Amino acid sequence: MKKKLLTSVIGITLLLTACGEQAEVTEIPAETASEEESVAEQVQESDVSVNETADNNYITDDIISTDLITVTIPDELKGTTYANIVDDRIEIYDKAVVDSGFPGFVFSIGVSPDCTVYAGGMYVKQGEIFASDGKIYNVGKGYASEIQWDYNEPDMPESYKKIYDSSDSIIANIQGVGQNMFSYKAGTKGEDLYFTVLDKYVTAINEGWDASKLEEEGMSPEIAVIVSNSDKPFENIGYAYVDINTDGIDDLFIGDISGGELDGAVYDIYTMVERVATHVVSGTARNRYYGYANYAILNEYSGGAAENGYIISTLTPNDTELFCQVAYKYDANENAESPWFTAYNDMKWEAMTEDDFNAAMDRVKEGKMTLEYTPLAYVAGIDFSKADMSKYDTFTQIVDSLYPGMAYANVTIDETDVLLVASGSYDNLDGNQAAIDSSAFCYDKDGKIIFLGQVQSQGTANPLAIKDGKLLVAGHHFVTKYEVKDGKLSELITAYEEYDEAGNSKYFYGTEAGKGYEQVSDDTKLQEFFKDYSEAEIINYQEVVK
Repeated sequence: MKKKLLTSVIGITLLLTACGEQAEVTEIPAETASEEESVAEQVQESDVSVNETADNNYITDDIISTDLITVTIPDELKGTTYANIVDDRIEIYDKAVVDSGFPGFVFSIGVSPDCTVYAGGMYVKQGEIFASDGKIYNVGKGYASEIQWDYNEPDMPESYKKIYDSSDSIIANIQGVGQNMFSYKAGTKGEDLYFTVLDKYVTAINEGWDASKLEEEGMSPEIAVIVSNSDKPFENIGYAYVDINTDGIDDLFIGDISGGELDGAVYDIYTMVERVATHVVSGTARNRYYGYANYAILNEYSGGAAENGYIISTLTPNDTELFCQVAYKYDANENAESPWFTAYNDMKWEAMTEDDFNAAMDRVKEGKMTLEYTPLAYVAGIDFSKADMSKYDTFTQIVDSLYPGMAYANVTIDETDVLLVASGSYDNLDGNQAAIDSSAFCYDKDGKIIFLGQVQSQGTANPLAIKDGKLLVAGHHFVTKYEVKDGKLSELITAYEEYDEAGNSKYFYGTEAGKGYEQVSDDTKLQEFFKDYSEAEIINYQEVVK
């Protein structure tokens, strides 16, 4: 049983250290070291080397395509790689290593609509494909679990390293085949995945939910304690995005940043299950949670002076299961003379010596993580739809009132100078600090500031943009153009598509305020709008710093 529970930890360790990557992973408890070695041997023996000889019919082209994607080997690597297409994945090899008689597997690109595949284990999610049939596919990068070159050579061959170091850029430049669209890092970033969850916490604090209401909503009752004891609750509760199970998808931690006794403790943990933000567990003052050693979750609990415990668990990808790796407890109620115990995934407590327990506590202390929380104030921002605009005489005064982490931009919409204020911004990797939401303001004819309205795109793959004097807001299946008219930011026109349960698409065009959205025969307008959006200028925001 002890050996079985270590498999997932070793898998994670291999993932983090494969092919020479550096990782900080806390040492496995000393009393399990022999089991770790045993399992490692079993893993190595059971692994099947991929394409161990050069007798296979490799793909030598630099452009490799499946029904969904096209992968292009960059010019600087041309002639140095082999490829194979196996089921739903593309495998990339180092030609020189393969030709010398060794496996040479460098990385693979797996594609599947199943969320349990290619995110977790030896795969790290890299993005999503939005297919022409309406399905969403995970795209994951797979790693080698053992050395793929001459085992007598300790260092990675230079040719292998060049391919490995280029793997992320190769994946980032994947193109969808036909109308299939690949979005790099889609479905992986916390800001895209959990904004509705964070909005729920903002609502809970603003409305003063009590402990019972919070528990009914699957949230920690400790939130109510913080709110009742603080005049600035949004600055005493924070959030952090951490890929705690190393599947490539951010998990969300809500925690204490009050500076008090529980500072750093985690109140709630969320993960993605079937692409839905899902609650994992809630913590309380006597049943606290923390991140642990970059790959696990630590639960500290107390049953009074005579009992306290520590459970280190891993979070199963695409699931809410916390799988116990090892646990320790001091329990004088069970045995006053020898109160030190340990347990594994079966949670059957076994006696241990005081020295071993103290050594374990040192490891627990060393592995316990202090997460880098961002105050909820950065999410709550300012609801300008409810703000008294008379207190602002200039755009500068609005900017001066913003929280750190918010962002702003000056743009021209329909020949009107407009200030856009976003709840946050991000590096769009094109020289722009982009945003996906904004409140809009302008001066009226008397020089007074008026609030025009708010917009939000679907996610970071669709930053707000400007074209031909119109504000463009988009998602994977829609594009809306906005104009400034009659003192409001108004919908000018929208094109979108939707799918029925059978995957059949329907296309619509129009405005909500006009004749409504009328169904059209094909996607001509939608593709025209997508083209406009692709040619639009991404709005460059200025982030407010502390």
